[in-house]
Amino acid sequence: MIYIAFPILALFHLVVVAYWPDVFLLRLFSKIAPIVLLIVSSVWEEKWKTRAGIWLVIGLVFSLIGDTFLALPDNYFVLGLGSFLIAQVSYAICFSIGNPVHLIRLFPFLIFGAGYYSWLLPGIGAALQIPVAVYVTAICIMGWRSTAREVSPRDRILGILGALSFILSDSLIALGQFTSVRLPLHGVWIMGTYYLAQVLIYLSQEEE
Repeated sequence: MIYIAFPILALFHLVVVAYWPDVFLLRLFSKIAPIVLLIVSSVWEEKWKTRAGIWLVIGLVFSLIGDTFLALPDNYFVLGLGSFLIAQVSYAICFSIGNPVHLIRLFPFLIFGAGYYSWLLPGIGAALQIPVAVYVTAICIMGWRSTAREVSPRDRILGILGALSFILSDSLIALGQFTSVRLPLHGVWIMGTYYLAQVLIYLSQEEE
């Protein structure tokens, strides 16, 4: 079901973002539908019965909450950021359970995070500087933990690609939020890499 239904739902939302971004209810429901599918599939496949699986489900639920906040017409960016912060911590825990530390693998992520945050800093308002710094740290830790798993090559590769896609998606959000730089079809790139991240992280837990 995931391999067929998820791409269809994700592509539909990307079309909505590109052609009907101002149709609020269509944009909201098409945005959350792929994540709802992953949550339902997680429950159906009983992923919540494992320690790592329950944290995967928690991450998906808070991603759904964050998606909803960020889709609302008023400015709920901080609440969305907080929801996704919990999701990133949950994914980091999911990747960490039963796996070694491998501290040396953290440094490339910290270097990227520190460099990107420093570049964004002039455009971040004073009230958001600490929350954004905390979020950048959390997503870098999530990326690091994806590289430290001692699992099958398939699950390791999917997890790492999922984490990197999430970092890319959030980096594009920050680019649009705190700088004047915009890619063509900026929102499509954000959501495309976001959905790719979520489904790869989900699939990386199949064999655990």
